[in-house]
Amino acid sequence: MSDEENKPPVNNSENPPAEKPAEKPAEAPAPKPAAAAAAKPPEPAAPPPEAGIYGNFLKGKGIDSTPLPLSVGTETMELKPSDLRTAIKLLRESPEAKLDFLVAVSGVDSADTFDSVYHLWSYTKKDELVVKVRIPKSSVAADKLPEVPSISPEWPAADWHERETYDLVGIRYLGHRYLRRILNPWDWEGHPLRRDYKQPVDALNDKNPDSMR
Repeated sequence: MSDEENKPPVNNSENPPAEKPAEKPAEAPAPKPAAAAAAKPPEPAAPPPEAGIYGNFLKGKGIDSTPLPLSVGTETMELKPSDLRTAIKLLRESPEAKLDFLVAVSGVDSADTFDSVYHLWSYTKKDELVVKVRIPKSSVAADKLPEVPSISPEWPAADWHERETYDLVGIRYLGHRYLRRILNPWDWEGHPLRRDYKQPVDALNDKNPDSMR
């Protein structure tokens, strides 16, 4: 009898077969992204500005103005160039308005217009107003300057303000007694606060890193 035949029978109960590793449960499918939130309806457009105290005052005097959005809480209006002098005089001298202090005249080269801007203040009423005269760029020839009536005959304090605006923005004030540059030399080319202004390259404005500028 061979040795293989003399081996005792294997008791499988003592050595049970190795158990198969438990199968991992199938992963739940990833949740589908939530449907995009419905687009919010566009907010209603802001109502157009309404005429304020001074706009209604001028309307009562036969002068139409266009109300503009408030300038930091201050009533702002647009006037036609032809109405500017009369309106300024009424706003300054009428007891209903009494805007008797000219804070500033300035100019703005906006996207589509050249704006002459007037800031008025009333010491009596402790109130203020912003007036704009806007000249469409499409109405200004390439070799011309936008033109606005000067208020310096009615308001002498505007004299140097208008000269500065002419110098820097290039608005010509018709009727000004002496409209010439006030900050730049008289023969300066261009208007430095214009969008299309190009800085000249010269001894004082060159790009040489060794220059004094």
